[in-house]
Amino acid sequence: THFVIYLKSADAAADNYANAQMAAFRAPNGAISGLEPGTAYNFIAIGMRWNWNNYGVIWGQWSPWATATPSEPPGSAAGDRAALIALYHATNGPNWHNNSKWLSDAPLNEWHGVTTNSNGRVIELQWHGVTTDSNGRVIHQLINNRLRGALPPELGNLANLQKLDLWGNQLTGAIPAELGSLANLKWLNLGSNQLTGGIPPELGNLANLQQLHLYNNQLMGVLPAELGNLANLQELYLSGNQLTGAIPPQLGNLANLQQLDIDGNQLTGALPAELGNLSNLQHLSLSRNQLTGAIPPQLGNLANLLWLSLSDNKLTGGIPPELGNLADLHLLYLGSNQLTGAIPPELGGLANLQHLHLSGNQLTDCIPAALRNVPTNDLADLPLPYCDE
Repeated sequence: THFVIYLKSADAAADNYANAQMAAFRAPNGAISGLEPGTAYNFIAIGMRWNWNNYGVIWGQWSPWATATPSEPPGSAAGDRAALIALYHATNGPNWHNNSKWLSDAPLNEWHGVTTNSNGRVIELQWHGVTTDSNGRVIHQLINNRLRGALPPELGNLANLQKLDLWGNQLTGAIPAELGSLANLKWLNLGSNQLTGGIPPELGNLANLQQLHLYNNQLMGVLPAELGNLANLQELYLSGNQLTGAIPPQLGNLANLQQLDIDGNQLTGALPAELGNLSNLQHLSLSRNQLTGAIPPQLGNLANLLWLSLSDNKLTGGIPPELGNLADLHLLYLGSNQLTGAIPPELGGLANLQHLHLSGNQLTDCIPAALRNVPTNDLADLPLPYCDE
């Protein structure tokens, strides 16, 4: 059994031990309840055990005096306040564009950029957005709040947080793995910062997440397969980073995904056929990578697709005729690859196609005549006749 005697450091400094208290617990680690968060305590400890040989007690030695300051419990409004204070200090709060009411005793919903629920728990943290007048006219637009520095792990204590939007600041360092603890999070936007390191696989724990925006940073490493666990995800924007490795086939599990944009990275390997399972996908953009292999014909299953951009890769093989099944397609960019063979006549049936880019490949034969009607195209750059000529 472990015995702890403790008292406030202020009492110890005054040599007043009248308020000293004792706690005991049998496990190697124990908790002492009722302490005041933010108050320093002095404590001393001793251990004992039962001697079965003589039915007596064997005592250890008292430890040296030590000091500890308990923090706010994370599952409370006070814990939310502590997490926001940690954010303020970690990201150069005194020089924010607007830090009104921060670090004050005002309710948290009066701190600029903070929204709370009826219980005073933080549910939104954002400065990005616009202010309008009664007629809906924009009277103020705040792009960012000049946050500079690394995100603190204490943000993972905001247990009720639903929206974290810190777009367009000067944040650096890694994305804290602790953000994966935000079970209620629906929106995570850290785009257009200077974040480094990898995408934490712990983000795959965010079962309620609907939007994940990490674009225009300096993120490296592979795409975590755990992102395929985000069953409610609708938007995944990762463009403009330095991500490497293959696209995990687990992304094909994202049944609710509507937007997938991983443009401008260093992804390699083949396009997973599993992307053809994304029945709700409207926007697929994987341009400006180093992807190889063939275009999977399964992409022709994406009945809701409006935008397909695979240009500026190293894709080989032919253009799958199954792409002609994409009846709602508005944009098709396949240029600057290593595609060969004829342009499938099925593409001529894409009645809604507005933008077409096929140049920079090694296509042969002729151009389907119906593609003449695509308003914006680069067909003049192809050294091929139209099929009706």
